[in-house]
Amino acid sequence: MKFFRFKQFQITDDRSAMKVGTDSVILGAWVSKSDYTSILDIGCGSGLISLMMAQRFATADIFGVEIDTSACLDASFNFEESPWVNRLKVEHADIREVETNHIYDLIISNPPFFSESLLPDKKARAEARHDQNLRLNDLFETVNKGMIHNGVFALVYPFDRQEELLEVAAQFELFPHRILHTKNRPNAEVKRSFIEFRKEKLENVIFESLSIRNNDHVYSEAYKRLTSEFYLNF
Repeated sequence: MKFFRFKQFQITDDRSAMKVGTDSVILGAWVSKSDYTSILDIGCGSGLISLMMAQRFATADIFGVEIDTSACLDASFNFEESPWVNRLKVEHADIREVETNHIYDLIISNPPFFSESLLPDKKARAEARHDQNLRLNDLFETVNKGMIHNGVFALVYPFDRQEELLEVAAQFELFPHRILHTKNRPNAEVKRSFIEFRKEKLENVIFESLSIRNNDHVYSEAYKRLTSEFYLNF
């Protein structure tokens, strides 16, 4: 079994279709600090973001939902091996079919979002990467029902689909408060949008930008600062 080791926990993703990636690390490190007590991780995969939430927010209980059986096995193992096993739970389910009266003060997700690109060969990887099984409307409907009035919904999405994302969110009266645009290098195109939504509309949205690496391909100081709580070598 192979492990990806962070400062306070480790991850195995041997059985997961989607592996540990930069998007999840940035999202987990970037989401606003607050006194969260109940966090929902939609499509938790092998559990990376959930574990990051457990490390960052010491009073929070974290509930991960994952549709893929193999990824759930990884998440369950990773949670049990972590220092926060009593605050972490994963359920194998389609988030649209999870029946609960519980509401959350933070909902976070690295959702499937490749709608037009070539489908991967393996079914599990297709489900993890593509939004055939979790459309934006379904996602925001779930968030709208499951988030407290002053709660936060944070996710990562392709930059070239940001306007579509914002339009769907507005239909469910969820509005951006913070937006982070990331690119691989300073002279590259923006690749991802990391967005925090709330139920209250904000006149002045906070915009941020991040280059993951410098033009010489070395990790940027800004990326190191953002992720320094987690990566062993930062």
